[in-house]
Amino acid sequence: MQKKLFFVVALFWTPLTFCQQSGKHSIQVQLNRNVELLGFVYFLGYEGNQSETDLTYSIEKKKRYAYGLSLYQQYKTYKNSKPLSVIVGFAENIWLDYLISLLIQLEDFPYARLSNQVDEKYYLRFSPANDPVEARYNVSLFIDAMNKLYREVDFDKYFSRYQKKYENAIAQVKNSLPDKRFIPAMENFYGQSMDYYFLIPSLTIPAGMGFGVKYSLADTTRAFHVFGTFGLQHFADDTDLDMGFNDRTHLLELSTHEFGHSFVNQAVDKVPEELIAKTEKLFEPIKSAMSNQGYTGWKACLYEHFVRAGEVMIARNLGNISEAERLKINYIEDRKFVYLPVILEEFEMYNKSKLYSYTQTVENAMRKLFKKVSE
Repeated sequence: MQKKLFFVVALFWTPLTFCQQSGKHSIQVQLNRNVELLGFVYFLGYEGNQSETDLTYSIEKKKRYAYGLSLYQQYKTYKNSKPLSVIVGFAENIWLDYLISLLIQLEDFPYARLSNQVDEKYYLRFSPANDPVEARYNVSLFIDAMNKLYREVDFDKYFSRYQKKYENAIAQVKNSLPDKRFIPAMENFYGQSMDYYFLIPSLTIPAGMGFGVKYSLADTTRAFHVFGTFGLQHFADDTDLDMGFNDRTHLLELSTHEFGHSFVNQAVDKVPEELIAKTEKLFEPIKSAMSNQGYTGWKACLYEHFVRAGEVMIARNLGNISEAERLKINYIEDRKFVYLPVILEEFEMYNKSKLYSYTQTVENAMRKLFKKVSE
């Protein structure tokens, strides 16, 4: 799920982390200070002002975004901040998931800096011309502005003040974790494994948004599912909190989806470019439906098709047959992912025999889709 972005806590504060089991290939639940500041910027630099000036801004949306909008009201005196202006200026044309994939690799604000270990692909979009030198210069200005904004609004004080709300969020996610069969089932289906899996619940990322990102460092690969709240929150009284993450089924579906991108995207990227181009005509009949969901290009549409087909197959493999069928019907009929049947047919053969790798199976499915172009 993607949306454009217009535009650490204090040392005494203990980071909240939970690990489902020790070692690699386990699920760790963590809060990420850099993600929280990014979400804060989203509301301070864009969403908050829109909620006050856009006459079409609905009551329902205000309820969903209540926590972020409440922060905007508390901190709106900083909306003309110079560091915020710099941040918004750089970030207005960059997807939110791209920014997250960069920020999770940095030290915590307000001490973040761009190290040489960060691959340029994670910040190249900071240059309109895709110039690595310009991109590195611009992203350094962006990171410096985030550090300055952190200090300017005293975000340490924010974390200290709202620690109980974050504790509630962690507890809700911890109590809703997928069972221990989930990671093995996912890795078995995709025929590949990651070294570490992180669930990053966020109170400032807008409700309903979720992002799957990954990066590799020192021969280890880390996959992240960063997500906003699932439901309406009750946060006025610290003795009666509900931060909106208490939904086991929803968390499993979102985790399967967002972690799935870490496996799927690289497989789709290996499909011959000629085959991607020859099947692009298939995008036209569903372009409107896909664009309304934020998928404005054929490649993005393909990522989503293969990820959702994987969700169906993994649900089946976990024995959740009714859930798998519900997902399939919802995606095909309601969300208009109309090429799922072709992909699922190929996946079903792969799932039974594993005669080919997952990557080759993706290409095989793409060749079947190519046949539809000439029908």
